[in-house]
Amino acid sequence: MFGLRSKRATRDRRIGLVFQWRLPVGNHMSFLSAIAVVGLISVGLAATVRVRVGGGGLPRHPERRGSVIFVPHGGEWDSLRTFALEAGPFPVREDPSGDPVVVALVKESMGNANLPGYRYQPEFKPVAIADPEPSEDAEEASPGDLPPLPQPEAVTADPSLRPVLQVTVLTANGIRAVQPPAPPPAGLLQGNRYLLNYSPAGRVLRVTSVFSPQEAAGGGATVEAWLRQVLIEGGGKSGGWASVEISGGS
Repeated sequence: MFGLRSKRATRDRRIGLVFQWRLPVGNHMSFLSAIAVVGLISVGLAATVRVRVGGGGLPRHPERRGSVIFVPHGGEWDSLRTFALEAGPFPVREDPSGDPVVVALVKESMGNANLPGYRYQPEFKPVAIADPEPSEDAEEASPGDLPPLPQPEAVTADPSLRPVLQVTVLTANGIRAVQPPAPPPAGLLQGNRYLLNYSPAGRVLRVTSVFSPQEAAGGGATVEAWLRQVLIEGGGKSGGWASVEISGGS
């Protein structure tokens, strides 16, 4: 068997093949050893090498970079140091309020400004004002004293201009209020609202004031008696309630 393998290898070299492409068929140990070595290397790499995809949930820190500039000692270095200390381009200035020399000068100046160092005495001087002489035309044009205004006439209310009061149903779903032939009483004012309870025949059984001015409170009984004479048409067959308002008609 080994001779056959060597013959094939010799034949391959004669043909021109440089590498030995044929595996040794009879030596299985070397083949198994090679598989074992490759397997051990693969297991070792799998146990030691770890690949993370997506960062593994750990926070990513931003990259920090910095630069350092070296400036030699001199005028430029002093200016940069002053800017860094003051956090701005303004030069260093001392506070004069803590200087004893400045405080002494301020006290001396304020002492001279107080009494009796400085005293103000106003003086009155007469001022001549030339009044213009009135001309003859101005005297003729002057109205002088006017007569008193006439007293205005008292305004009397015209009874004919008083609006005719009507009873209007607010929730008018086919319901109509028929007023009595008697004129409305004086206590019935425009804008008043009432709640009328009527019978199946349309007769008002009960009157409840919903909104009524205070000046109409004196004639409440007269107003209620007049509203009881109102006839409700188009109401419910078993009676009910109707909300009405006193409005001014023509």
